[in-house]
Amino acid sequence: MYYKPNLSPKLNIIPENLNYFKEELLSETIILDYNKPDIESVSEVLVTPEVASYKVISTQVGKSNEGQSLTGYKLVVEIKLTVNVTYVANDCSQSVHGQGFETMKSIFVIIPATIGTIDTCKLVMSEKIQVTPYIEFVKFRELDCRRINSCIMLLVNVTTC
Repeated sequence: MYYKPNLSPKLNIIPENLNYFKEELLSETIILDYNKPDIESVSEVLVTPEVASYKVISTQVGKSNEGQSLTGYKLVVEIKLTVNVTYVANDCSQSVHGQGFETMKSIFVIIPATIGTIDTCKLVMSEKIQVTPYIEFVKFRELDCRRINSCIMLLVNVTTC
């Protein structure tokens, strides 16, 4: 099984110094369209994340049950994941076919009330926040000849510009 990572639009490298980020494991089941032939083997998988929108919400200040510090603000990021699977058909011609799908996921990133000396809400409203999604890892498994299970490790990084 071959997987092409799409880690960064510019360098294909996840940044080393992350201040405000969230990792999320996403699991999906891809079901072939009724008009597509059955799967013999998956050849290639391409996952592309795209930020659809983001906004700041107010939350509690304190510690979560997991021990994470809650600052009173979260950035809600809507990510559109586009998944394209190329596979060999389970028929005598063994032709190559593709199946694509899109899904939306909401990711919450805890951010401080201020970054430097500037209020975080003002940074977001003035579009001084940059949100970048990265695909860290993808694992796909054929469940049967019509369904593929995907497991995608997504990293969402928040920086200021």
